[in-house]
Amino acid sequence: MSTYELHKGDALDLISDWSTPLDLVVTDPPYALTGSGEEHAISATVACVLRETAKHVRVGSWMLVFSASSWRSISYMVEAVRGILSPVRVANWVKPVAKTQVRTPGWSWTTVPVIAMRRGPKNNPLLETNPGIRDWVECSPLARGRRAKLPNEVASWAVQPFVVPGGTFLDPFAGSGALPLVASSFGMHAHGFEKNPPVEVQD
Repeated sequence: MSTYELHKGDALDLISDWSTPLDLVVTDPPYALTGSGEEHAISATVACVLRETAKHVRVGSWMLVFSASSWRSISYMVEAVRGILSPVRVANWVKPVAKTQVRTPGWSWTTVPVIAMRRGPKNNPLLETNPGIRDWVECSPLARGRRAKLPNEVASWAVQPFVVPGGTFLDPFAGSGALPLVASSFGMHAHGFEKNPPVEVQD
């Protein structure tokens, strides 16, 4: 039987007290769009939480991390877990119409990279034999904002191919809980960490 629990609190504190081996981690952490002040603190916290979370991932299991649309951000996420997890593939959530206000000369942020990293050998037959693994999904965002609720279609696309029925799932930056809810619906014991969970969720 699957379960779902959203733990209220600071992700770094919660993962420091965590002891259960993880069969799958999928997370959409907050993005830091500048390199100073509060934004720098967000980046540092994300890196520390990802690294501590990676230590609990079972050998042969996966962590998928949603990233900002830049190689700098992708590299930052990968470096956070270097020596524990190995990057295997980058897929993309394609947004037909960008709703973010972020703009740079010549292009808009219309894709969100998702980095698939694994503990153990990179050559895993899952990537070759599972027809459910797609390199991209096209889906409109639900609202503006970097912490807007993740569409269910995107959450399912990221989680389903890597599900371990009866295994333990964690999203250390759960937000509204879309990713743990999807993992639970696929038969996993799902957990999420969130500092400010929705009011209807009880810890």
